[in-house]
Order: sequence, then C-alpha cells, then structure tokens
Amino acid sequence: MAFQVQEKFRRWVDVAESLSREKFAVRAQAIDREARFPFENYEDLRDSGLLALTVPREHGGIGADSLTYAVILSRVAKGCASTGLTFNMHCAIVDFLLQLAGPEQQQRFFKTVVEDGAIFASITSEPGSSFRDKLAIRTSIRRQDGKYRLNGTKHFCSLSTGATYYFTWSLLDGAEDLADGLLNVLIRADQPGIEIVHDWDTIGMRGTVSNSINFNDVEILPENVVGEPGAILGKDMSIWSLGYTGVYFGIAEAAYEFCVEYVKKTRFRGMTGSLASDARIQRQIGEMATLLESARRAVEQLGMLRGNTDKVELTFILNQAKYLATEAAKEIAERAIRLTGGRGLLRSLPLERHFRDALAGVVMPPANDRCMETVGKIALGLEAKTLEFE
Repeated sequence: MAFQVQEKFRRWVDVAESLSREKFAVRAQAIDREARFPFENYEDLRDSGLLALTVPREHGGIGADSLTYAVILSRVAKGCASTGLTFNMHCAIVDFLLQLAGPEQQQRFFKTVVEDGAIFASITSEPGSSFRDKLAIRTSIRRQDGKYRLNGTKHFCSLSTGATYYFTWSLLDGAEDLADGLLNVLIRADQPGIEIVHDWDTIGMRGTVSNSINFNDVEILPENVVGEPGAILGKDMSIWSLGYTGVYFGIAEAAYEFCVEYVKKTRFRGMTGSLASDARIQRQIGEMATLLESARRAVEQLGMLRGNTDKVELTFILNQAKYLATEAAKEIAERAIRLTGGRGLLRSLPLERHFRDALAGVVMPPANDRCMETVGKIALGLEAKTLEFE
C-alpha cells in the first residue's frame, strides 16, 4: 500500500515515519488526556527539518510536492493526530504566503521558519459564523497613524498556545464588501492585546488546543499585512483539504494496523488459534482493509492531481477525498472497537482515541455533508464552491 512518492522526497517520508512511530505515538496518550499542545513533537519537527516542509527550496525549505505533503501528514498523524492536524495549519499558511506575500515578506517569514523554527497558526473561524454556509468576517481592522488596529474574536484557533504567528482574516473598516476589505495579517502571538480564552475541552483532537482568542486593539505594522484587500479571494485554498485527507488517512491506518496486530496475537481460552483464524474476524478485517484502500487511493489521486487539473475537477476530487478519508477513519476506528469488544473502550488502548479524533474530521470544513453537496452539484453540471463568503 505504499505511495508513489518521488525519490528525492522519500527520505523525508522515512523521517516522518520514524518520528511518528518512535516519539509521537509514545506521547499521544498523555497529550490527549492533558489536552495540551505537543510542544515536544514540534521540537522534533523543528530539529528534523520537517517544519519547513512546504517552504520552497530556494528559501532553504524542503519544497514538498502535494503528494509528498499528504503522505508526510498521514505519517505524522498516524502517531499523533493533533500534531498532524496542527502541522497542516502551519504548512497551509506557508502555502498562502507563497500566493499572497511579496518577495521581501516571503524571505523574512520563511527565514523565521527555517532558521528560528517559527510556527504559523491559521486563525479564521468566528463565533456566529460557519463554513457550512457563507462565511461572515466580523473581526475589524482599521488604519491609524500609518499602522493598523485589530479588534475581534476568533474561535477554533488551533495552535493557540503553540504558534509564533497568527495568520488572521479581518475586515477593513469602511469597506463595502470583502473584495475591497478582506485583509490578511500576521500577528506575533506575544503582542499586547491578545487574550487566549482557555475554552478548548472537546471529545477529540484535544492536543490541537484550539482555544478562542480575543484581539483587543492589537497593533499591526504595515509590513505584516499580507497581500492587498481581497487578494485571498479566488486563491487556491485546497492545501487545507489536502492536509485533512492525509491526516485522517493516517488515523484510519493507525486504527487498522492496531486491529490487525491485535487479532493476530489474541487467543482466548478454548481457541485452537488466534482470533485471526476465525472466518468472521477475517471478513471484518477484509472490510476494513477495503475501506482503507479506498481512502489511500483518494489521498494519492488528490496529491497527484492538485496543481495539474482545472479548478472544477480539483474541487470535485478534493471534496470526495476529504469525505472518503474522514469517513474511513471514523468507520475503521468504530469497527475496530466492535471487533476488540469491551477492551476497545479502554483508554490504555489507542482505539477509543482514534475514534474520538476521527469524529472531528466529519465536521471540519468543508463538513462532510457540504462535501457531498458540492460533489453532487458538480456531477449535475451546476456551479459549486467549497468555501463561500458573505
């Protein structure tokens, strides 16, 4: 079931696999229970060079292509889902900077990643708004004395306690619409006026520490405004879904592999062989393997075609892939718990954590019902968008 990653990137997949197996998986249970950010995992990502995964090679990064990116995200998430998911957020901002930032900004911010280990957070969601429908931006930004002042509240702010910079969407005061006023800014996380509201207490993805954040008249320097107003509209935001697809495939694979090893080594009294010799168990493993393979193919197809197809086809494929990977993670983890019985509910085993983390995938934007709506529209020849703004 190996992915066809280019040879020049293969060693980076091996690095991610090794870190995930030897370090991330070992820490995952404690990170989940304590609902704390995986700082030590990010130290490992920094020391290995993986933190610069999507930074271009000319800026000292790895410059991974889309397939390599998705595969490495899956390896990381296989060990610790919260690390994989937050790593996607960081890398997505690097991708946005490639599309929006000027040469001087790119050089400055990419250097902070490569040399200083800076971490970016994507801070976009707001209370009272939803990616399922048309996204409304209420966080305001105004010009004042040659600078800017930011006010507003964001929620679901992954990496809230672990990021160096927050990449935030805001609406310029006086603008008539988003095309004239949607402004993207990078804010150092230690600036005055930033208040982290410690309200992240969830069923899954607990280590993402996605607290709410209040911005109280935070000063923004002009050099930290990324792009012109409205510049992000129409840009390629597919890296989010590409990363989600990789992350949730990693969870699915982790649950599947645990289950396979469990049935191979488990033998109850009165049995002549292990659970693996039972026809019912064999059928269940076969069904899980088929679900996993459908998700793997979706990851591979999306990774290979992103950047090599038109926008409509990409939208069709990425919504399908995100749906297939997240549903596979949830379904395989649940089936694994059913197969292992009461033991599967024990917190000493990883299955219940895989299941809880997988639940987040079906509601992460685009939520799976929105994914199917988008796929259906395109199949019917209708206009469809993964993300719409008010």
